[in-house]
Amino acid sequence: MSGPTSSGADPHFMQKALDNQWLMLVIAVVVPLVLYTLWGLWDVINVPPAP
Repeated sequence: MSGPTSSGADPHFMQKALDNQWLMLVIAVVVPLVLYTLWGLWDVINVPPAP
């Protein structure tokens, strides 16, 4: 649906954002990248020092 809805109002911001395929692609790549990077850094920081 690319236009006003049947009620004549514009779609909400979230509907526009969720319909944007490029935004969804960027979110799907960036979120795991950031989360796994932070998780990896947390694991490295918490490694006990070698004896």
